[in-house]
Amino acid sequence: MRVSIRQPLQPFINAKAKELGVDDAGEVVNYLLLQIMSNNATSEPIHTQTKKA
Repeated sequence: MRVSIRQPLQPFINAKAKELGVDDAGEVVNYLLLQIMSNNATSEPIHTQTKKA
């Protein structure tokens, strides 16, 4: 899979790559996605309002 990182986000990705000690932006994207998935798995469910019939 190929993704494009928009120019305004590139400094963030580069800084995170340096922090993680990797040269590949794809590894940074994988790391960030895993963090999001982990946070979603441990967060409380969102309560939605249901319509009454």
